[in-house]
Amino acid sequence: MSRRSSSLIAWIMTSISVVIMCGLGYWQIERMIQKQHRLASIAQKQSNGSLVLEQALAQDDPRDIDVTFVGTPDASRVLYLDNQIHQQQVGFDVVIPVNTNMGWLLVNYGWVPAPDMLRSLPSINIDTGLFTFSGVITFPSDNPLVKETNTRLSVFPALVQKLDIDAISEGLERQLLPFVIQLTSEDPAFVRVYQPVVMSPQKHLGYALQWFGLAIAAAAIGGFAISKKGRRYE
Repeated sequence: MSRRSSSLIAWIMTSISVVIMCGLGYWQIERMIQKQHRLASIAQKQSNGSLVLEQALAQDDPRDIDVTFVGTPDASRVLYLDNQIHQQQVGFDVVIPVNTNMGWLLVNYGWVPAPDMLRSLPSINIDTGLFTFSGVITFPSDNPLVKETNTRLSVFPALVQKLDIDAISEGLERQLLPFVIQLTSEDPAFVRVYQPVVMSPQKHLGYALQWFGLAIAAAAIGGFAISKKGRRYE
C-alpha cells in the first residue's frame, strides 16, 4: 500500500469516527430538548390537580394526568411485570385489571421484591370490591430489548415481560383501555415511585458534551498522528 493510500484511509477512518461521535452528541441534545418539553408538559398538567377518569380521557393527551376513579379489581388475574429494579434490587411490578365506568384498564399497584433468585413469584393479597384509586395515567414504554411476552395467560398469577396492551387484552379475553394507571397513594405492601423521566435533561447535556469532547480529541489525535507519519516519510 502506498503512503498516499495509507494516509487517505487514516483520514477517512478519523473522519468517520468524528462524524459518528458528533452525531451521538447531537442525538443527546435532541433527547435533552425532548425531556425538557416533557417535564414542562407534566408540570402544566399536574398543576390542574387530580381529575376524574372521564375528564382525563377527554383530553387530547391524557398521559401524566393525575386521576381519581372508582373501580373493581379482578384479583384472580394478577400480572407480574418481570425484571423491575428498585434500589438495585430485582423485583416485579404488580399489575391488575380493574373494571371502571369507562371500561377495563390495567392498574400498576407498585413494586414488590422478588422472594428469591429462582424467579419465584411473590405472594400478595389483593382486596376485592369497589375501591377509589388515585394515580397517574401512563402509556407502556416499548423496550426494544424485549421481543416477546407471555400472551397465553392461562394460569394466574402470570409473569409478563412487558405491558403489551393488545396481547394482554387477547390473553385476558377482554378489551383494555390503551394505557396503565400508576397508583401513587401510599400502601405499605408496595413501593410506589412515579418517575416519568428516568434520565434528566442535564444528564443528556453531560453526555452530549462528552461525545463532542471525544470528537474533538479524535480529530486532534488523528490529525497529529497522520501528519507525523507523513513527515516521517519525507
